[in-house]
Amino acid sequence: MKLRIVGLISFMALASCAKEPFQRGPMVALQNPDPMAIRQSFGRSMPLRFTTDDTMIVQAPFHNDIAILDVLRVDREAGSFELVGLNQTGVKLFDLRGDRRGVAIVFAITPLMNHQDLLLAVAKDFQHIFLDLIPGNGAKTEIDPNSVRFTQKTDDGTLTYEFGGDPAILMEKRLSGFFGSIWDVGYYQYEPTTTGLYPRGIVMDNSRYHYRIIVKNHDVEIDP
Repeated sequence: MKLRIVGLISFMALASCAKEPFQRGPMVALQNPDPMAIRQSFGRSMPLRFTTDDTMIVQAPFHNDIAILDVLRVDREAGSFELVGLNQTGVKLFDLRGDRRGVAIVFAITPLMNHQDLLLAVAKDFQHIFLDLIPGNGAKTEIDPNSVRFTQKTDDGTLTYEFGGDPAILMEKRLSGFFGSIWDVGYYQYEPTTTGLYPRGIVMDNSRYHYRIIVKNHDVEIDP
């Protein structure tokens, strides 16, 4: 087990070149899209609080994929999350948490605790994936035949949200800096839940640490 964990840490610093693991539905032409209405409609469609069971796959070139089971709890209204990673036999590997003040490691097994910077990077990735999914009111808009893009400046770079489909859903969220992409999230295969939509497939490419995380959702429980 320790060898596999050390292997995970060693290849997370390599560049990922894997192809997309999910397929998108056909792109449709948008008929006079209203950016404000798209923001509001998508915001209402996403559950505020939920718990998911997923498989997290970490990829890098020249190494085997590493699969980790995870339980994720998100409160979008509070801006907080908790991510617990388990091995295939159910042994806890790490417990990461975050809110609007930052992210933290609550627990990690010793081989992972020796690489806290990578654990915190993963925690930040999940914060970017599941929180702040709606562009700010002051975001600039750009309308293409099949998509609507919102861009806004942040302290870390330029944040871009891309919506498409009918009804329009968030397809991509990315942060770019002076030298290009810092991280990029793709959202795939939305399925309806009792309170709205939820993406069953997510891909996070972290250009700073040069790894890819694929999140394959198995179940989601919407909290009241």
